Amino acid sequence: MKTTVILKLLALTLILTVPVLTAHAQGISENELIIYYSFDEDSLGDGEVLDGSENENHGLIRGDLNVVEGKVNECMAFPGGAANFISVQNHHYADVFPELSMAVWIKTAQRGMIASWDRSEFFRFGAGDDVLGNLTFAGFDVCCPIKDWHGNVEVTDDQWHHIVVTFDAEMKRIYVDGELDVEAATDTDNKMIGKAVTRYGFIGIGSEAPAFNGNVGPTWAFNGLMDEFLMFHRALSAEEVTHLANVSGNPFTPVEPADKLSITWGQIKNTR
Repeated sequence: MKTTVILKLLALTLILTVPVLTAHAQGISENELIIYYSFDEDSLGDGEVLDGSENENHGLIRGDLNVVEGKVNECMAFPGGAANFISVQNHHYADVFPELSMAVWIKTAQRGMIASWDRSEFFRFGAGDDVLGNLTFAGFDVCCPIKDWHGNVEVTDDQWHHIVVTFDAEMKRIYVDGELDVEAATDTDNKMIGKAVTRYGFIGIGSEAPAFNGNVGPTWAFNGLMDEFLMFHRALSAEEVTHLANVSGNPFTPVEPADKLSITWGQIKNTR
């Protein structure tokens, strides 16, 4: 009788545990993926960072950027200075849109712009900011109207940090190293991002560009290492954020569960 009860408990444990492990093993969806810059050496070509999505939003390398050893394979080293950034080709905004996520690994010791499609017209994403007295936290500013906002976890301590920002009609969130940093309800007057003007974007510097490779600003450039930049037109889930912070290769490849089951149904039956 005792053996039968143990067998039933073990069988129930298997039934409950296997789906959980399978869910943890899944990669993230490529749904609404807009840009993916791995910054790996084999993703560079003829002065460009090649876009790993299917959208061909390649980035023109401006100035003295270099590929070095990164958090995930290789990464891009930004030396700082207004002349050193990546100008995003093709992908621009000319009207409002409802959802956004950006994710990236960074290693920097000072304030710097990560990505910008113009805070005054659409949005920007930085390590630190030039408003609200923020020099050390992840900043995520959207328009319109302008809503400046930042996290509470220091990301300019010269250590690797994984940062994700998300926005939809319900909530906006900042995650650091796979954990939720801050969240807030989306403002009732700010359910969409942007307005009906044209803006192109930059990685590593601020944008005020009405055309590809146009005006930069503000010019507090990123100085440090950047790896695995992704942009989506949807809000990533907490589970997807955790996956991105833990995957050691292609983010769309499933992660092997750390705690695999060490017992099989056949072994359970053999204990009888």
